Amino acid sequence: MKESIYQYISKMAETYPRLPYEFQDISQAGARDTNYILWGDRLKITEQRKLAMELMQEVIKVMYEPDAFSRITEYLDQKPIFLYMEKLSSRIKLMLGEKLLDKEKLYNIAIRLATESEYEEEVKLGILLLGFFENDITRRIIKKLGLHSTFTIYAVEASQNFENPNEFQFTLLINTEGYGKLAALTLFEPVLQNQKKWLFKYGARNMIAPNISSIMCLEKVDMADFYHGLVLDETTFSDLSFLLAYAGEQEDIKRFTHGRVLVEKYIEAAKVYAKSFIDLSAVVVIEKSMAPYWYDRDVDVIKENSWSSNLENEIRNKCKEILKKSIWTNVVYQELENPYHPSSLIIMVLECLQLLVPFHTLIPMLQKNSFDIDLMRYLLIDNYHEYLHVTLDYLMMALPWEIMFNELLDIEVEDADVSFRPDVWLVFLLKALRNERRYEEEIFIKCLSERFPDVRIEAIHGLRVFKLEWSERVIPSLEKALENEPVDKIRRRLMRLLGKSNQKIKEQRYIDVSDINIKPMPWDICLIEINIAGTFYRDMLVVEGRIEKGDVLYLVREPNNEYDPNAILVTAEDGYIIGYVPRKDNQMFAYMMDSGEILYAVLKSESIDVSKPVVSIMLRRQLDKEDNIIQFIR
Repeated sequence: MKESIYQYISKMAETYPRLPYEFQDISQAGARDTNYILWGDRLKITEQRKLAMELMQEVIKVMYEPDAFSRITEYLDQKPIFLYMEKLSSRIKLMLGEKLLDKEKLYNIAIRLATESEYEEEVKLGILLLGFFENDITRRIIKKLGLHSTFTIYAVEASQNFENPNEFQFTLLINTEGYGKLAALTLFEPVLQNQKKWLFKYGARNMIAPNISSIMCLEKVDMADFYHGLVLDETTFSDLSFLLAYAGEQEDIKRFTHGRVLVEKYIEAAKVYAKSFIDLSAVVVIEKSMAPYWYDRDVDVIKENSWSSNLENEIRNKCKEILKKSIWTNVVYQELENPYHPSSLIIMVLECLQLLVPFHTLIPMLQKNSFDIDLMRYLLIDNYHEYLHVTLDYLMMALPWEIMFNELLDIEVEDADVSFRPDVWLVFLLKALRNERRYEEEIFIKCLSERFPDVRIEAIHGLRVFKLEWSERVIPSLEKALENEPVDKIRRRLMRLLGKSNQKIKEQRYIDVSDINIKPMPWDICLIEINIAGTFYRDMLVVEGRIEKGDVLYLVREPNNEYDPNAILVTAEDGYIIGYVPRKDNQMFAYMMDSGEILYAVLKSESIDVSKPVVSIMLRRQLDKEDNIIQFIR
C-alpha cells in the first residue's frame, strides 16, 4: 500500500520540524483552492448545493458499502470540493442535525479519508467531516494537515464547528505561510492583546498577497483600540510602515477605517524615524492618497472617515518635506542592489522621486523575475525613450526563443497564463520600436512566426509603418507568414499588407508626430465631443485592437490642405492618420492651435473600430502656480 498524504506529512514534519512546513512549495501550495474560495467567480448557489448533496449521497453509500470508496474518488475527480466547500459544510451540518447520518460510521469514514487516503480531494473531505467531531485526536489530525497550505483553508472551515475556532485559527495563522497563512487570516479575529500585537507585527508579512493581508490587518474590527492607543517607536514605526505601504499601494489609505489616526501618528513620527526603503514607500503611498491641492479649491470639504480637504493638504505638504531628504536616493539604490520588496512598490517609489536609474541597477530585480510585468511597463511603456536600446539588448539574450517560436497559436490575451509573459514583453518591445521610429527588420520579420497572436499583429503593424524601408527579404517573409498563419484576422492583415486583399484599398498614411508628447492632466478641460470625420476612407485595420476607450489621440494642424485651410488631423500616437475634426467644428480649434494652445483628443467610444468614433477635444492648461489653478477652476 502506498504512503498516505497524512503519513507523508507526519514523516516530513518529524524530519523537518520547523514551522511553517519547509517541505511544501509556498508559492503554489493551496493556490487554486484558496484563490477560488476567497475571490473566484462562484457557481450559482443552487448548483453548489446540488453538488454538496450529490457528494453526501455518495458518502452515505460508502457507509454501508465500505468497499465503494472509489465512488467518492470518482465524484471528487470530476467535481472538486473547492467549488462548493461552504455549502458542503452546511450540508453535513444539516444532515447531522436531522439525524440522517450515522455518526459512528461517518466518523470512521472521516478518519479513513483524512489519514489513509493518497488523494488530496479525499483528504479535504475528511478534514471537513472531522470538523464535526471535535476531540483531541481530530484536532491533532486537522492541525497536522492544516499546517500544510494545500489544506489550510479546509482546516479553517472545519474549525468553524469547534468550541473555540478562533484559537485554532490563530494557531494555524502563526505557523503557516503563503496561501495557508492568507486563508487562516481571513476569518481570524484578534480579540486578545497578544493576538493584536502579533497581527500588527507579523500578520501581513507573507510572500503571497501581502497587499491584501495588510488591508485585512488594518481593517480587523477588534484592532480599533490597538491602533488608537499605538505609540510609535523605532520598532513599531517600521511595522506600521509595512502595513501602510502595502495596503496603500493597493487601496486609497483614506478609505481605511483607522487610516486618519494612523497616518497622523505616522507622519509626525516619520520626521524622526523614517530612514529605510519601506519607510520611504509608506510616505510615498500616503502622499499619493492625498487629493491634489487644486481638487477641492479653497473649501475645506469634510469627507469619509473624518478626512477633510485641509487635512489632506497638510499631510501632503508634510510628505513632500520628508521626501526632500537627501538620504532617499541612496536608500533606493540600496534596495535596487538587493531587492526585497515587490517591483511594483519599488517602481512606484522611482516614479514618485522621478528617478531614472541606470538599467544595470534593475538587473537584480530581473534576476528575481526575468519578465516582471511591472518592470516591463516601466521600461517599455512609461520610459521607452530612455530604456529601449538596453531593453532590446536584454531581451535578445533573455527571451526563450526556442519555446516562443515553436508553434503558431490562436489564443486570446485574457486566456494567456504567466508562461506567456515573455511574449507580452515582446509585444511592447515591438510597440516601443515603432513609437521610437526604430526599424529592426530582422526582429519584425522573426516575430511574424512567433506563437502569440498579439506579437504577430504588432510585427505586421511595425512592417506597415516602415514600409518604405523594406529590404528584399520582407515580401518573401510575409508570403511565408501568410501561408502558415492559422488566425483569420491576422491572415487578412497580411493579405492587405501584401496588396492581396479583395477589399477596396483604403488610404494608409503616417505623419511625423515625434515632437508631440501629450500627458493628460486632471485640470485639462473638455471643450466638446465630436465624431471623427473621414474614418470610412482610412484603413482602420491598421489600428484595430490598438486604440481603446480612454486612449489619447493627437490633433495636428494641416494648414496647407487644399480643401480646408482649417483642417485638423486626428492621429494615433505613432502618427497614423485616423481622420479629421469635422469641418463644421474645426474653425475655432484651428484658431486656438495656431495661437499656441495645445489640444488633443481622448477616445470616448468603446473602440476606434466603430463607425464614426466619438472623441473629446481637450484643452491643455500649462499652469505653474497654485493660484493659477484655483483661479482657473473657479
